[in-house]
Amino acid sequence: MNDRTELTELRDLFADKPYPTADRLAPARAALLAEARTKRRLRLRAAGLRRLVPAAGLAAAMAAGVIVVQTVNSSAPANAAEVLRLAAEAATAAPWPQPRDDQYLHYERIAVARSEKGVRNVVPRHNTGEVWQSVDGSRTGLHWHKPAKTVPRGGEYKQLLVRCPERGVRRLTYADLREWPVDRQQLRRKLAERGNEMLPGKDTATQIWYGVRSVLGSPVPPAQQAAIFEIAATLPGIEMEELKDATGKPGIAVTRVDDLGPGGTVSRESLIFDKASYVLLGGQDFVPGQGREVWSVSRPQVTDALPAWSKSVTRKACA
Repeated sequence: MNDRTELTELRDLFADKPYPTADRLAPARAALLAEARTKRRLRLRAAGLRRLVPAAGLAAAMAAGVIVVQTVNSSAPANAAEVLRLAAEAATAAPWPQPRDDQYLHYERIAVARSEKGVRNVVPRHNTGEVWQSVDGSRTGLHWHKPAKTVPRGGEYKQLLVRCPERGVRRLTYADLREWPVDRQQLRRKLAERGNEMLPGKDTATQIWYGVRSVLGSPVPPAQQAAIFEIAATLPGIEMEELKDATGKPGIAVTRVDDLGPGGTVSRESLIFDKASYVLLGGQDFVPGQGREVWSVSRPQVTDALPAWSKSVTRKACA
């Protein structure tokens, strides 16, 4: 076989494969970055060291837009702080949209609430909503509240999100969060200020935790998200457990217990992460003996405009 024949066969081998653009190679690149970061956590076994893909095979796999990373099983995180540090690494490893101020972030948010022991002040519900959030808050957003799947309480509705004069705790836009510092000391103060607006009079660690939970309820830029997780990892009283997100997917959670006041009532507030990638899935609020709410937020996509059907949605005045 001559060189010309070999080149022809090599060309034919990949003729039907998609061209390896940056977008197609992004998942492989993210996998390689994640693997490089987790390498130091692997417990190598004497009888089973990591087998690396040969360089020629790696090049061919990347040319085809597909790559398989072979590793031994990594050890589970030792504690809640390690989970948060892994989440900080995951926040900046995967590709993330870079929206302009005049665009929208489109994502899904699911919330499931149920009572315990027949407590009446916790209303059972299962809400699924699609949100079109103005990046800088200057444009009218949109919320599509879909019909409940399991608990038929409340119907479907579509609502334009008109920016009204601020009352109470100010809603932060994505553009606001993009301007937040990543310096740990400055960011700790920002989170504490946010938490103090929600629960004045609490200790600093509790205020920071509530600030963390408040901010992460909607999309956060990756640099700030990573810094927030690293700060949360330093807080006292966090613990690790397994929980399911609002879609029913099992995850690994970081939970902090808060004393709500007289009578020994406590609340367990959690952040839930994917067990494999450590990407944030959502969170849970749980008051033992009363009820719990679990929420999930999907990865955002960027769009230039609201869907065409939004033109038929009645604009509501500010309340």
